[in-house]
Amino acid sequence: MRIIAFLVILIVVLTAVLLVSMAMTAGARRRRHASQASARWVVRHYAIPGRGHTVVGVTLTDADGRMHGEHVVARIPDEAQDWQRDFLVARQEAEERAFHLNSDRPPIEG
Repeated sequence: MRIIAFLVILIVVLTAVLLVSMAMTAGARRRRHASQASARWVVRHYAIPGRGHTVVGVTLTDADGRMHGEHVVARIPDEAQDWQRDFLVARQEAEERAFHLNSDRPPIEG
């Protein structure tokens, strides 16, 4: 009789743990999906130390600043003869790309 009672309690506890973990996972999944749905493509540029170039692109960034994706438009070598012109051309292309990528995103509410 004790063995049956132990097995019943064990099954109840395992079921409760499973249900709680499923609820927590579903909540995290909903938050991640909502975060990605509200994210916007923004222009971004950065240099990687030691690489010798500047990267210009667009990044899918949510309201919390987390990045969910990136499209690189150009890598401009630091020693490029007309670095300023190349950078401005790449930035313009990135702005146009961000505009078009955001046109498919849901509207911003609030």
